[in-house]
Amino acid sequence: VSHGELGKERLLLLEEGHCLRDQAMAFCRNFGVTEFDEFGATSLATIVQMVANGYGVTLLPRMSVPMEVRANDRVCALPFELPVPQRTIGLVWRRTSPRKVDFVEFGRLISEVMAPAQCKPKGSKRTG
Repeated sequence: VSHGELGKERLLLLEEGHCLRDQAMAFCRNFGVTEFDEFGATSLATIVQMVANGYGVTLLPRMSVPMEVRANDRVCALPFELPVPQRTIGLVWRRTSPRKVDFVEFGRLISEVMAPAQCKPKGSKRTG
């Protein structure tokens, strides 16, 4: 999807105050989108259903695509052209935590499960 297409569609986002909404808006502003719909959904599942019913388009984190878009043939997930929106997610804990070993292992597991080869966008054609 080209960045120029962002302002041509009704962009559905999560409710105000959600970090993904703020990040999506910041990304879109970089490409000239200055007007955003006042609507804010409470979940990605709600937004995907609205997209499926023709109310607009949305941005989804790549890791959520397999779950949110799975068997819905009315929704197609397409990647952006470069530069692709991205964000860094961190895992932090108190320095004195007795569970440091558990947190390190949890971080390793997250990294392994979310390896780029595991997060490929679904679909190859645009719908809606």
